[in-house]
Amino acid sequence: MRGWLKRSALLAAAFLGCWQPAAAFAAEAPAAAPAPRPAIWLIEDEDTKIYLFGTIHVFPASLDWRSARLDQVIAEADELVMETPDASNEEMFSGDRMFGPMMMGKTVPILSRVSPEARPYLQQALEATGLPIEAYDEMHIWAVAFMLTGFQMTQTFGEEPTGQPVALSGAEEVLGRIFRKSRRPIYGVETIEEQIRVFSTMPLDVQRRFLESTVIGESPSPEDVRPSNDEDWVTGNVDAIAAEMRTMPADLYEPLLTRRNRNWTGWLERRMARPGTVLFAVGAGHLAGPDSVQRMLAERGIMARRID
Repeated sequence: MRGWLKRSALLAAAFLGCWQPAAAFAAEAPAAAPAPRPAIWLIEDEDTKIYLFGTIHVFPASLDWRSARLDQVIAEADELVMETPDASNEEMFSGDRMFGPMMMGKTVPILSRVSPEARPYLQQALEATGLPIEAYDEMHIWAVAFMLTGFQMTQTFGEEPTGQPVALSGAEEVLGRIFRKSRRPIYGVETIEEQIRVFSTMPLDVQRRFLESTVIGESPSPEDVRPSNDEDWVTGNVDAIAAEMRTMPADLYEPLLTRRNRNWTGWLERRMARPGTVLFAVGAGHLAGPDSVQRMLAERGIMARRID
């Protein structure tokens, strides 16, 4: 059970960086592989450069996503700053660091914690995971939503021809490996515990709506199926990423996006006071739309210039 939970938690962590509504987890029309050109911005002064790079936390390991410009930035940067300093999946999900906070320490039937209208949908979604529904009765509501999000993404990624799950990677995983190999420092603007707190401190009614939103949603018609987040990200289609973020329920948008972007903007402003070259790599959804980090920086007189 722990192995399944670990993979689902890893995938659900992508939720923090790029929101996907339940209906987005649908079969996607095949498309030609785009030339990699993920979006990069730069803020700078006389002695400081900070490159802003929007990431996708989890994607198939076979994805071609690094551009020549990004590789130049990686080579130039003195330090890497991510949402958390944990660059590997093993660090993020070791021991009880992730799973401990998910448990309530008591048992309350999960089906009783959603509206009567949502119960059949939730039951069907939980049964699809292959675990007894009772396995979720000790979890907080937000944790069940978190795990179901991961399971839905697992289904989207599918399996290799061998029947094994598709091998996964992530931008943070790769960047962390590169910077560690070259002995350059890695920092974070948050901790895993702070990220979990974003969910765990939500009011119960917000947690309930979060859970219900993961299981209730109409599947899109074939003509409505749009390219995957991966393609939008790889090609630097920031407008599409911003449009996707606007589908996030308001109850989640403020704590997951606006509040964190405001905190990170303050961190960036303070970092500009010290010399050096920084690669600031955070979820792509935080660098798109009207509440993006760039917009908040502009309000403080710091202009981000897109360089790719």
